[in-house]
Amino acid sequence: MRIEPEISGVGVVLLGDFNPAIFAPAWFAMHRLLPRATADSANLEVAHRQLTAFSADWLHLQVTTDRFTTDTAQAPHVRVRDLVVRVFREHLHHTPVRAMGINRRVHFRVGSLAERDRIGGALAPAEPWGRWRQELALDGKHGGMTSLRMSQLRPEDRSPGGSVNITVEPSKRIADASGVFVEVNDHYAAAETASVGAAELMRVLDESFEQSIRRSDGIIDHVMSLATESEES
Repeated sequence: MRIEPEISGVGVVLLGDFNPAIFAPAWFAMHRLLPRATADSANLEVAHRQLTAFSADWLHLQVTTDRFTTDTAQAPHVRVRDLVVRVFREHLHHTPVRAMGINRRVHFRVGSLAERDRIGGALAPAEPWGRWRQELALDGKHGGMTSLRMSQLRPEDRSPGGSVNITVEPSKRIADASGVFVEVNDHYAAAETASVGAAELMRVLDESFEQSIRRSDGIIDHVMSLATESEES
């Protein structure tokens, strides 16, 4: 990447039917999905039939009855893929999983509030807004781009319902207002002809994860290039 992110992470999200109560750290240790020491030192935030959430070493996990979410901010990010594939291929393969997202997100610093707003203006120009653009006061403190979302619907490599979705916003986690947040959501939907269970999307996750991350990093790199272009000109 052109700019070293200050915050960087990868997550895998599954939509389906889940039993949150089973996903305690001890369950992961019992099935050798996480080391016993990691599970024993996990921070168990909540364990309930409607919601389980915990953090353990490199992993944060949250499960509700219709959503299974794993995140990591530590490389190697491929550990997220490996964990999810093992859970739903080796142990819970009958679990209905209808959709999956491979999510890549970064927060990076561009040097100043003015530079951050210049990037926002490049992605979402004010000129098409006519006279109202004068009221926007595009100085970052009073107005301007607060969130931009672009989507590619049904890429050729996936079933109907799949998409690639990019969100760009001012970072809320870089304190001096000179940060940019970019998230790429690579969304896959199970084919209508797929059998009930997790097998199809686990195959997709296993085979497509690294390609998805490379594509996402390329998109993020281009957004970063909007900052470096101003420095080079």
